[in-house]
Amino acid sequence: MPGEVYTKNPGLTSLGKIQSEKSSSAFQENIADEIWVSPLKRAQETLTPFRERNIGKSIHVYEWLQEMQDEEEETLYGKNTEEVMAFFAKRNSQSFEEWSEASHGKYMEVFRKNIVSNLEIELSNRGIVSLDAEYDRRFDLNESSIERLMIISHAGTMSVLLSYFLNMPLYAWTWRKFLPRHTGHTTLKSTQISGGHFFRLKEFNNVSFTDSDEEQTY
Repeated sequence: MPGEVYTKNPGLTSLGKIQSEKSSSAFQENIADEIWVSPLKRAQETLTPFRERNIGKSIHVYEWLQEMQDEEEETLYGKNTEEVMAFFAKRNSQSFEEWSEASHGKYMEVFRKNIVSNLEIELSNRGIVSLDAEYDRRFDLNESSIERLMIISHAGTMSVLLSYFLNMPLYAWTWRKFLPRHTGHTTLKSTQISGGHFFRLKEFNNVSFTDSDEEQTY
């Protein structure tokens, strides 16, 4: 919306609350063994109908699931939509070499490492271990204490998670390549192979629970 001010930790819009309600209605009670969620306000408000419907048997809030926010982006707080869009248009026009050597490229590497290191700790605590990533990332799930995990987070964070589980390269535009929808459901399912399991993409950006194109935003 023209003139809208960029803020650090916004909540859901009225449309976002409708989306989260309909998103939660697509799941049965206790369908997830655990729900992991970002502490940011919009993620917590998305969680509300999931909690009310008892979608997850337990809920865990993790700081490392927060969306990326580097120092350059923090200077945008208080600026309007036109200024923010101009900033990102300029940054997205950089070559890969320019981006990787600039502050955002270096920040994203730190951002990725923080998520992956914490993710592996939490997975290991539940008996899920990454064995290697030479071809596909291979996991040992024999001692896993959970079968279904749900994560409520953000586009940048989810791009790191997808790149980890699917063993894909991660760049600044990884999330733009797939462009996850607001409230879209993405599902990974494990498949057994010799000596372990790998994860495959079962569905991506499923918004079939919405009622109109207006409710299917990016």
